[in-house]
Amino acid sequence: MARLRLVILGVLLAVQISAILAVPMPPQRVAVSLGAVAVLAVLQARHLAVTAPSPPWLRLGMLAVEGLATYLPMLTVGAAWPGAGGFLAASVLLVVPGRAAWALFTAVIVSVFAVAMTAGSGFWLAENTTIASLAIGLTMFATCRLTRMVRHVQGMHTEAIQLAVIRERMRFARDLHDLLGYSLAAITLRAELAGRLMKSDPVTAGGELRDVAAMARQAVAEVRQVADGYRNISLAREVAAVASLFASANVRAQVEVNCAVLPDKVDSVLAMLLRELTTNILRHSSARNCWIAVDQTDQHITLSVVNDGVPRTASTYRDGGGLENLAFRLQAVGGTLSASVGDDGRFHVLAEIAVDADAVVGARSPRIDRTSSSVGRTPTMSIEGSCACCGSCSPRMSPWSAGR
Repeated sequence: MARLRLVILGVLLAVQISAILAVPMPPQRVAVSLGAVAVLAVLQARHLAVTAPSPPWLRLGMLAVEGLATYLPMLTVGAAWPGAGGFLAASVLLVVPGRAAWALFTAVIVSVFAVAMTAGSGFWLAENTTIASLAIGLTMFATCRLTRMVRHVQGMHTEAIQLAVIRERMRFARDLHDLLGYSLAAITLRAELAGRLMKSDPVTAGGELRDVAAMARQAVAEVRQVADGYRNISLAREVAAVASLFASANVRAQVEVNCAVLPDKVDSVLAMLLRELTTNILRHSSARNCWIAVDQTDQHITLSVVNDGVPRTASTYRDGGGLENLAFRLQAVGGTLSASVGDDGRFHVLAEIAVDADAVVGARSPRIDRTSSSVGRTPTMSIEGSCACCGSCSPRMSPWSAGR
């Protein structure tokens, strides 16, 4: 674009020089006209070359010099040539901000005609000078604005690429946290339980190890899903998996589901929410009871998760944590997330998604009241203290607790 601007400026300069030399004029008038055109071309080239804003005094000073180079030759020696005010008119549009620029541009064009008539150039020469000045001024202004627009578009394109990369990194981080965090936590829990049951109950330990293998295969599949950017997990399957996992963790879970078949996006988001909340309960609390409820009305679908065993220093949100990721996901489907420690000392999380009744297909499923408990299961070993990873995880979920 810089070369194109110089080429256009050079063509316009050549046109004006040719017009000066084509009209019979005294040598003094020709020399003054050529000198004025040269000064105007140099100043115009600087306007085109400067990318950063110059100080106001410098811009106004250059504009004043251009005004003198335009009007002084016409008033002193009658040096008027076609396009005499074109460079000055273009500079006014480039230097003066706002609507005042077009008012001054009009004033320059009109004044060129008036000064040319005053200098005795005649109506037709004054008219040619004015029309050529108008054309040159608009051409140079359009060229400069086009250059700035191209720079702006290029900058926006670069920024869009950078934002796309940032969004993809954030998506990848959220998916790794939300999808794999639950699987790895469940694998850790089941593996620790199998290790403790290996001698006392080999059959149960073998079942736990088979579950660990299945979860590991599922984690591998989820890694592929994260890489492909595709995630579609089912709330119904997640409810069953969570109930089984809580039973292994010696947590009594009461699950109540009352909803129809949900749209894929809503189903995936709620399943992801339940996964993350389950991971948080097992890692960051000493819960012995958990209440999970999924309900649907004509306007909303809600998921409520409540657990006891909340540490006194528990915080509702943590920057960059799982609840923040889930709030972001819920917002994408028109939902909201609230989390707080209630007066009963339990941690309450409520997710609510507004869903059009026509978007939910299928009839309501029958109410399911299931209670999953650890009765009959061998409890995990209780280890005092906190984990070495963050100092707040429950010992049963600490990857460093196995084998202590």
